[in-house]
Amino acid sequence: MKTFNFKVYTAISMAATIMLATSCMKEFLDIKRDKSQVIPVTLEDYRSIFEHHQMNYEQTVLGEVSGDDYFVSAQRWNGLADPVQKNAYVWADNIFQEETSGDWNRAYERILYANFVFEGVGDIDETTANKALRDEVLGAAHFFRAVNLYQLAQVFCKQYDPSTASGDLGLPLRTTSNVNVEYQRASLEATYGQILSDLENAERLLPSQIFYSLRPNRVAALAMLANVHLQMGDYQSAYTYADAAFRIAPEILDYNDIDVSSNTPFAQHTWNNQEIIFYSEMRFAAVLMAANLEVDSTLYASYHEHDLRKQAFFIPNNDRITIKPGYSGNDVIMFNGITTPEIILVRAECNTRRGEINDAVSDLNNLLSHRIAAGYLERIDSDISQSELLQLVLSERRKELVYRGRRWHDLKRFGQNPNLAKPLMRNLDGTEYNLPIGSQKWVLPIPPDVVRLGGLVQNER
Repeated sequence: MKTFNFKVYTAISMAATIMLATSCMKEFLDIKRDKSQVIPVTLEDYRSIFEHHQMNYEQTVLGEVSGDDYFVSAQRWNGLADPVQKNAYVWADNIFQEETSGDWNRAYERILYANFVFEGVGDIDETTANKALRDEVLGAAHFFRAVNLYQLAQVFCKQYDPSTASGDLGLPLRTTSNVNVEYQRASLEATYGQILSDLENAERLLPSQIFYSLRPNRVAALAMLANVHLQMGDYQSAYTYADAAFRIAPEILDYNDIDVSSNTPFAQHTWNNQEIIFYSEMRFAAVLMAANLEVDSTLYASYHEHDLRKQAFFIPNNDRITIKPGYSGNDVIMFNGITTPEIILVRAECNTRRGEINDAVSDLNNLLSHRIAAGYLERIDSDISQSELLQLVLSERRKELVYRGRRWHDLKRFGQNPNLAKPLMRNLDGTEYNLPIGSQKWVLPIPPDVVRLGGLVQNER
């Protein structure tokens, strides 16, 4: 592929750097208007902007840090150098202190890239010859902007509730690369509206074929639409999009075909894993390294003896259970991309909630046939009750998507249901830290430098 114009890269990188330093709000050196100097001349150049590693990497991690799939000892917690991770782990009042937020900054950097591409491609007329590529590049811009807004909303905004979303605080909805333009926080309803609009455009524009999992595609857009509607509690729409995605990409990696006893069972599947629809990774967090974390004992015990995930995902390490490298191929950075099993689990959950028991059971049996050791699968019967099936689906969702950045999203949406809501607790050498159901601390504070420079309204703690 042709690499994009070096002048363009320099100009955008300078913009991103200054934007990060000012938290997206003030004192930005505006991008030059001499387009011959700073804007690519071909659609290939614009697409190559998205090859920049920040688009698929260093995605939001603080939700995973705050979740309940792991814990760390007091000794390891005290040894952490990053105060933000330490504070997020115990849901402190002042998580950032005076630190900036890589979660916030990197996400808005990617949004800057997407907006820059929108503006540049908009100046290139559509022709019969360039329509497919032009659509793909615009679709990718919509996809990346939506994904980053969605991930930020799960950490820095309240859980979506249709009865309060119009008055709840959302995110600054930046739609231009000119960061001299100031944006205040939109409503949560408007934030989700922007996310859905971007994803609907991405689904319309992107190619259905998954040529390269680092590039957005139509299946990934459909899957994200399913995820967003699931988070919003719109199970009919979530089912529709998940079903459409699965019909295009039904392949599942069979764990019977890999060496789950290996210390790196997925090493050879990092780039040729047939179930990965879109590849991305979370930001590095030392607290989540295999050398530091201990797997939650209840989670570990939920995997049956012949569940191949138990051996593929986890490994005993002296007196504790820790993790093996996942789909990222290492145990330092965690994969948080989109896979076919996630689509199946969204469809199964929605079918269960809609009362389509047989279809949900079929989905679960399909997934488990690729996860349970050959000869040991006990198929789920369709006479199971709806409530039992929902608990089973949600258990399988947690076990399948462990350490992929989904658990915090689920805990937040479960908080609206008394039967599913779960308070969290940490214990560090006898000192208890609690996150009760309904606490304002389920929403992380906006980074203080962003509040100060942008004049944004802060989340209550």
